[in-house]
Amino acid sequence: MEKSTYERLLIELAKKREYQKLLDLANEVVAEYPDWHIAWHYLATAYGLQANHEKAISYFIKALEIKPNSEKALYGLSVSFHALKMHEEAIACLLKHQEISGKEFKLSFALGVNYSEINEIDKAIDAFENALKIRPESEEALFCLADCYRIQEKYEQAIEYYLKALQLNPSNVFVCHNTAVCYKQLNDNDNAIEYYQKTLKLDPSFLHSLRNLADIYIELNRQDEAKELIQRALKIKPDSQELLGLMEKFN
Repeated sequence: MEKSTYERLLIELAKKREYQKLLDLANEVVAEYPDWHIAWHYLATAYGLQANHEKAISYFIKALEIKPNSEKALYGLSVSFHALKMHEEAIACLLKHQEISGKEFKLSFALGVNYSEINEIDKAIDAFENALKIRPESEEALFCLADCYRIQEKYEQAIEYYLKALQLNPSNVFVCHNTAVCYKQLNDNDNAIEYYQKTLKLDPSFLHSLRNLADIYIELNRQDEAKELIQRALKIKPDSQELLGLMEKFN
């Protein structure tokens, strides 16, 4: 079979995530065209889709030995490195990819994620900002950038980007919760309460919001409201010594 036909079939199977068929066909293509980087790339992809990232890495590297500037193999290799928490190796692949192709959303975003994992927050911020220059209305990038500012305790900046993310998706429970956390860090109880309440409206069993909002009510001497929240939290986590200890204060 011609390479073009093989490649089309491999792409179709990868898109459909038909793991075993992709693996079988990729092995067939590697046997027929052992010097074709695409064959090794899709063999690696087949293993990656099955979460066998060690094998995926070895075959992505084989593809890169044949074609060192293969953007597909570099990106696939970065994904497998990330899955194995080999974040510095993933970053190296993404930076090389970026040298070849220029800044793309998926590369900048992936760099931000990997930099965040190794706590290089300034570099993560730069990467997420680059991603947003390409795709300004990415809810995911806005959330990640806001989280970076929250980690740096730059709560005003964090809130700015959380609110932008909420404009795109008001139902994101994690963004609502983290917005409340930032307002509380700024001692803005009114807004913190508002966003914890929004979180609990979206997800009444969101444990951290129940606990944090109860703390605010205790601080404000709104004991009945605090008790009700702790009772709800105990239904979710009945063996929590912290919650049980808090409940004893109301008895």
